[in-house]
Amino acid sequence: MVGEERISFADYRICWESTWGSNTELCGGFEDTTTFSPMHFTQCTPGIPQLASVTGSTLQIYTIKIAEPNGKLDWPLYVYGVVAARDTVDNNRNLLFCRSRANCQMLTEEDSFLRLTGPSRAILAVDPVIFEVELRIKDGAVHIGRRSCTAELSLELLDNSVQATILGVRVVDVASWPFEHGGRVACYSRSAEVMAIDSQGIAKVTDPRSRQVILLDYKGKEIPVGSNGYLHLSRHVVSVNILDTLKVTVQAYSPSGCIAAHVYFTPKRCNISQDLCVLGDSKVEVTVAWSRLVQNKMDVSTEAIIAQT
Repeated sequence: MVGEERISFADYRICWESTWGSNTELCGGFEDTTTFSPMHFTQCTPGIPQLASVTGSTLQIYTIKIAEPNGKLDWPLYVYGVVAARDTVDNNRNLLFCRSRANCQMLTEEDSFLRLTGPSRAILAVDPVIFEVELRIKDGAVHIGRRSCTAELSLELLDNSVQATILGVRVVDVASWPFEHGGRVACYSRSAEVMAIDSQGIAKVTDPRSRQVILLDYKGKEIPVGSNGYLHLSRHVVSVNILDTLKVTVQAYSPSGCIAAHVYFTPKRCNISQDLCVLGDSKVEVTVAWSRLVQNKMDVSTEAIIAQT
C-alpha cells in the first residue's frame, strides 16, 4: 500500500471511530459488519404497517472491475481484501467482496471482475453512502488505488424500492442434469429489458448485461450443488422498485451453446414468492423473500420497546 494512501485511510478510520465508535453512537468497531437481515420484515402481516419499515432509495450494485490505466501490471492478478459499503442504517460495513490472502481471486485481462458476494442487505441511499476499498495483490506490495490500478464500480440508484432475497434456485424435476457444463443465474428489473430488431426484422427482447445482478456464473465446469438440487449462489440480495417487476433468468451452458429460461415476480412489501420455469428437460424452482427496508436501527429498537409496553 502506498504510504500516502495508507495515511489517508488511517485518518478516515480514526475519524469513523471518533464519530460512530462504541463510545459514541454505539456502532461497534470499525470492522464490524451489519447484522440486519435482508428479510427483517418478511414475516410481517401484509397490510399491517411497521413503523420502522420503509420503501425508499437504494443502491443496486452490479459489478466491480479492476482496471489498469497505466498498463504497468502483469496479468493474471491475484487479488484479496475487502470492498464494503456503509449507509446510515447502522454505519457498519456491508460487505460486497471479502477474501483472505489464502483465498485470493485470480483476475485475467479478459475477466477482471471481482466475484461479489454482497451486499448482505439492501444499501439504503437516502443519505450519502461510503464505499471502502482495501484490496491488495498477492505476492507484491501493489495496492489497488490511483497509483497502480483502479476499481470501477457499476451501480444504479433505485427509488421506492424493497429488497428481494433469492432464497433458492433448485432443480426439482430432472430428466437430465442441465448444468454439467456450467450455468448462469442472474436477475434484474423488467424495466431494463430492451426491444431489439434482428437482421430478419424480428423484434426480440434482450437482457442488458450491464444491469444484471449475477447470482452465479460457472462456465466450462459443473455448478456446485447442494442437497435436493439447490444451486450454490454467490449472491442473494437485490433491490427492486415496488412498481417494477423482478426477472430471474437461468441459463445452462453446453458445448453447442446454451439454453435459458426465466420467471417474473411482482414485488411485495413482505412475504415469499415461488415459481417454476422449464429449462430443457428439467424444471427449476425459484424462491424469493420480500422485505421493506430498515431506515435506522434506532427505529427498530423503538418499535421493539413499544411492542413490549
